[in-house]
Amino acid sequence: MSVTSPESIDCDINHLGQVFTPPAVVDAMLALVRNCGRVLEPACGDGAFLQHFPFALGIEIDARHAPAGARVMDFFELPESESFATIIGNPPYVRYQDIVAETRRHARHSVLDGRANLYLFFIEKCLRHLAPGGELVFITPRDFVKATSAVPLNRLLHTAGTITDFVDLGDSRLFDGATPNCAIWRFERDNFSRRTRYAVHGVADGLAGMTRLQWEERHFVESGGHLLFTRGDYALQLADIAFVKVGAVSGADDLYANEEYGNRSFVCSATLTTGDTRRMLWCEPGQPPPAVLLPHKDRLIARRIRPFDESNWWNWGRGYHQSVQPRVYVNCKTRRPQPFFVHRCTHYDGAVLAIFPRDQAVDVQALAAALNAVDWADLGFVCDGRFLFTQRSLEQTPLPECLRAFLPGDGVRSQANLPLRQPLSPSISQRRKAPMGRK
Repeated sequence: MSVTSPESIDCDINHLGQVFTPPAVVDAMLALVRNCGRVLEPACGDGAFLQHFPFALGIEIDARHAPAGARVMDFFELPESESFATIIGNPPYVRYQDIVAETRRHARHSVLDGRANLYLFFIEKCLRHLAPGGELVFITPRDFVKATSAVPLNRLLHTAGTITDFVDLGDSRLFDGATPNCAIWRFERDNFSRRTRYAVHGVADGLAGMTRLQWEERHFVESGGHLLFTRGDYALQLADIAFVKVGAVSGADDLYANEEYGNRSFVCSATLTTGDTRRMLWCEPGQPPPAVLLPHKDRLIARRIRPFDESNWWNWGRGYHQSVQPRVYVNCKTRRPQPFFVHRCTHYDGAVLAIFPRDQAVDVQALAAALNAVDWADLGFVCDGRFLFTQRSLEQTPLPECLRAFLPGDGVRSQANLPLRQPLSPSISQRRKAPMGRK
C-alpha cells in the first residue's frame, strides 16, 4: 500500500501491509511509465501514485486511508473484465498466514499457494487486468525472482511478456518497519524482446541517487521458475551437474551448540572464514531425549519451526541429507569474495548449502574453484555486495559452458587425498561475455 506521509496515520503492517512510499521512489517509478490509457493503482492508500493520474482508478481496502474518488473494496473483488494500460503501485507485503481471510477466499483460484506472500498474489491479479501491451510498474521485495513460492508466477510472467526495466535497490531501507531488499520493475505484456534495462542502486547511493541510475541492457531469462537478468548466454544448469541440499536447523542453537555435551561437529557459517566446525548436540530421530535438554522442554516444544509435542520435543527442527559423498559447501549469505569451499566434515547446519556432484568421482576442489569463478552477480545472486543463495534458486541457476566438464561422465576426477580445507582460488577463467541480441 502506498501513502506519502506517516504523520497521524494508523497503519496495519501485519495484515494489510500498509507502509509509506518515499517521494523519490514514486518519482523513479513514474519515470518508467510509457503507456497512455486507463490507469489503476491497487492498494492506493492516500494516492501516492494516483494523484499523478487524474482519471485513474484507485482501489483501497481501508476506508481510513482511501482518497476521494477511490473505490473502497478488496482488490481481489475487482472483475477481471476491467482492463488497464498501466497498473502502478506498491503492493502490500503480508505473510500468507496473516492475510485477511476474506482476501484469501477471493484469491483462492490463484496459481500460487499457501507459501506465497500477499504481494505475489497482487502481481498475479494485476496480470489478469493488463490490456494487450499493458504495463505493470511495481516496487516489491526483490527476492520474488528467485523465491520457490513464486515459481508459478515467474513462469507466468515470462510466458506473458518481458520485465523491461529492473532496478535492484540493494540494502536501501525505504520503508519504516519493513526491511526486505526491494526492486522497482516494469513488466510489459506481449513484449517478447527478452531485453531488460537493468540498474543497481545500493544503500550508499541514497534516495537522491535514484535520479542518476546507470542502466545496462541484459537478457531476461527464466530458468526452473526463477527469473534472471544476465549479460551473457548460459549453456546448462547447476542441476545438470549436481543437486543441492539444505543443512540442519535446531531452532535453538544456544541449547544445542555446546563443546561440552555436543556429539557431532557441523560445518557452519564461520567455517568458510576459519575452517572450524561447531560442536552440536545432534538428536537422531528415534533416540530418547538427552538429559541435558530436559530443563528446556517447554521452550523446545514452543519452537515454531515445525510442530513439537511429547513425542519429539528434543528433536531438531529440520534434518539434513546425511551422506559420506564429497561435496562443495556455500554459505547462504556471505560477503566473502569466494563463497564456495570444501571441508572433510560431512555434517552441516542451516547456514550453509551442500552441493553434491551427480558424478561422485568429480574433483570437488576443482568444482568449488570453478563455481567461485562464475559471475554470480550477473546471475542475480549478489545484493549490495552480499551473496544470497537458496537451495532451489542455486540448483536451477544457469551456468557457463566451462562447467560442462563436471557433467556426469565428462568430469574432472577427484584426487585421492583432499586437504582439510584450503582457501580456493579460481582455476577456470571467467566465462566469455556473449553479445546482446534478440533471443
